[in-house]
Amino acid sequence: MHVDWLTSFVAVAERGAFLAAAQDLGRVQSRVSEHVAKLEHELGVVLVDRSVRPVRLTVAGEIFLGRAKDVLATLDSARAEMAALRGTTYGTVRLACMASAAGAFASRLIDRFSRIERNIEVQVLEGPTATLPEMLHRHEADLAILPQAYVANIPELQWVPLWDEPLRLLVPPTHRLARMSSVTLDELAVEDVVTPGSGAGARGVSPEIAALFAAADVQVGAGRRVASPHTLVSMVRSGLGVGVLSELAVRLTGTDGVVVLPFEEPSAVRHAVLAWSRERRKTKAVQRFSDFIVAARPPEGTVRVSGGS
Repeated sequence: MHVDWLTSFVAVAERGAFLAAAQDLGRVQSRVSEHVAKLEHELGVVLVDRSVRPVRLTVAGEIFLGRAKDVLATLDSARAEMAALRGTTYGTVRLACMASAAGAFASRLIDRFSRIERNIEVQVLEGPTATLPEMLHRHEADLAILPQAYVANIPELQWVPLWDEPLRLLVPPTHRLARMSSVTLDELAVEDVVTPGSGAGARGVSPEIAALFAAADVQVGAGRRVASPHTLVSMVRSGLGVGVLSELAVRLTGTDGVVVLPFEEPSAVRHAVLAWSRERRKTKAVQRFSDFIVAARPPEGTVRVSGGS
């Protein structure tokens, strides 16, 4: 029985799909499938029910999952102890990121960190922003970079601020506001608004934008949440509503076919934070990477802030 087999099996169990597990592990899907199949052959049982989507564990798979996690945790602890004897830190850190932070911040950060801490592996987990707090709850991620509005009312999560960035309004070139140099929140009354953050195409606007409109006592029209900033820009370009995006997201997606406008209100700002579960003690590797994130220079177009929950 190989460690890679166990790693692939646990990843499939946690992600509910072979492709997603392969992406998380940086492997091709066929290799992950092969690992799980070999593990099942050696154990003489079926661990994963592949006839449903998402895939799910069989009874044997549920029982074995705990054992597999125990083995991997024991090996990880042993490696960490041996690394400590050498005066180094060993481990894996799973960082969940909203799309804009993953593209504009995480890759540069990890590159610099890996040159300093060669024995600490950092895995980036991307997903709709609304799913990131749950990833921390389920211990699928050790840390998460996301808007403060998504964690502010969850006492089980702790966070520290990273940066502030302005929110921008996106409109089609033919929209009544397209010729304005800036806009107020009041001017969005009754407008259909598209915001990012949900992978389910949920109705309503994202928590941070909803709070902004509520504080300004502005009632908008229909709201729609989408998973990707690219999808949001495409919808605005097609005239399906106006969009609200952060500065980083605008820079990453581009502005072809849309007009980008600043808000006049100083409150129209995204507060990006680093969050983690209060219930789970940070390993030395997680603590080192957490400290590195907080000390790092924030992305261009943002402003560093201090404080925390």
